[in-house]
Amino acid sequence: MIYIVSVALYLIVYLAILYLIFIKAPETQKYIHDQLAKNPKFKLNYRFIWPGPVTLFMLTFVVSSSSKVIEQWFQAEENRLEVTRQQLQTELSLLKSQVNPHFLFNTLNSIYSLSVTNSDKTPDAVMKLSRIMRYTLEESQNDEVPLQDEIDFARSYIDLQKLRLTDKVHINFATAGEVENVIVAPLLFIPFIENAFKYGISTHHPSAIDINLQVDNNQVTFTCVNDIVPVSHKHEGTGTGIVNTQRRLDMLYPGKHTLTIESNPQQYKVLLVIKVK
Repeated sequence: MIYIVSVALYLIVYLAILYLIFIKAPETQKYIHDQLAKNPKFKLNYRFIWPGPVTLFMLTFVVSSSSKVIEQWFQAEENRLEVTRQQLQTELSLLKSQVNPHFLFNTLNSIYSLSVTNSDKTPDAVMKLSRIMRYTLEESQNDEVPLQDEIDFARSYIDLQKLRLTDKVHINFATAGEVENVIVAPLLFIPFIENAFKYGISTHHPSAIDINLQVDNNQVTFTCVNDIVPVSHKHEGTGTGIVNTQRRLDMLYPGKHTLTIESNPQQYKVLLVIKVK
């Protein structure tokens, strides 16, 4: 209602200004005077509401109003996207904070096993863990990291795990392609590698873990295949690592990644393909 009244008042003011400019103008008054001198019955054909000015006013008003509405819509959309971005950022931070302690907790369990047996490998394991913690607490807090850093991080983790393995376990970790100039989100691969060590090794049965990472035409292909060995007890853990990684991939690489996980009684395979810049 207020909007309609405002439009009506603007229209009246607009027409009044036109009346003052064109009807009350000296030129117009002189024209009326001259015509009356020639014909006393002369009457100026004037209508307060002219179709032309009214149409022009409405057209101008509609265009300006539409521009304002469009501007407000873009502003609202920008605000909505900013809120969404902040929510995603918060969720990503929470997901990363869940991944890091989950990984470190399992690694500490490995070192604890070495210390209980008084293994001379314990000091080296502590040093490797120190490097891993530095990465998870500092470098991985960035939104993106060089792929080479992720590879070095994975190698440190694998080397740490090898300290407690026997000759019955075969570990292969290979990379190919130009990984130096590739940037990725941190901690995307370690949950799958950790899962492979969790379920794919045994001190009593032969087992193998095969990890490959290849870069080709702005595409990172990661595969992790591990045997599923029989266990005498149920592994503890919530499985948050892989679940959170899947969620992170959906948010960080929407429409730019594919994650395929295949499992059977003998083998567990992960195939992750990411389109990078």
